[in-house]
Amino acid sequence: MKSFILLLLMLLAAFPGYTEQYRFSSRSLQSVMAEGRESTVLEGDVIVQSDKKKIMADRVEIQGKDFQFFICEGNVVVEDLEQDFTLSSDIFHYDNENRIIRINGPSVMEDRENEMIIKCGFLENREDEDLIIMQVGVRILKEDLACRSEFAVYFRDRNILELTGLPVVYRKDDVFRASKITVNLDNDEISMEGVVKGSLLSRDEEEDSTPQAQEDNETGPSAEDSSEGMPEDMPEERPGEDNRPMETPR
Repeated sequence: MKSFILLLLMLLAAFPGYTEQYRFSSRSLQSVMAEGRESTVLEGDVIVQSDKKKIMADRVEIQGKDFQFFICEGNVVVEDLEQDFTLSSDIFHYDNENRIIRINGPSVMEDRENEMIIKCGFLENREDEDLIIMQVGVRILKEDLACRSEFAVYFRDRNILELTGLPVVYRKDDVFRASKITVNLDNDEISMEGVVKGSLLSRDEEEDSTPQAQEDNETGPSAEDSSEGMPEDMPEERPGEDNRPMETPR
């Protein structure tokens, strides 16, 4: 069957509380408008776009009387044109009325505004609160800064990151561990609470960590060093001399 492009224009301004205009394109569409079972299914190279957001996926189902819920599946990429970040995952849920994004599965977020990459197993973006909640294998990468934890909250309006659940922060060669770590992403300032551990690499330690220093440590002391601590009056053995102990005549 010849594929086709279906363009659908939906004016959500007609519904109370909605001001966004969405445009849809896909290769096929199925729609059910029966009361209480309203849904629209778009399949094949789906694009859902407004002035603030662009969603691309293999399949998108829109549910609810006022087109409230977007369920996206397969190669999902979401571009937030307003906050300048991109989300990618295999499944994506969006509550259009409460403006909440929820991803239950591996996802990657590229925050271009703050030059940061976020990876986790669960993500919830509360757009009205400017708050992002992350769980399960959280990894956050920024220039000269890397963080990992099992739970994190990102306050985008203040550019503050809070890490809990075995958090670790790497800043250049320094390592920080605590029960709770707060990072100010504007200046990389780190605050720690609870059981605090850390290691700071000094310049001397950097020199000791060079390959030559490590090789010297592994090979042990040189022949000259091994003579230290030996008695100065110990006789030397000369070639050709019989150095066996003298026998006492009977």
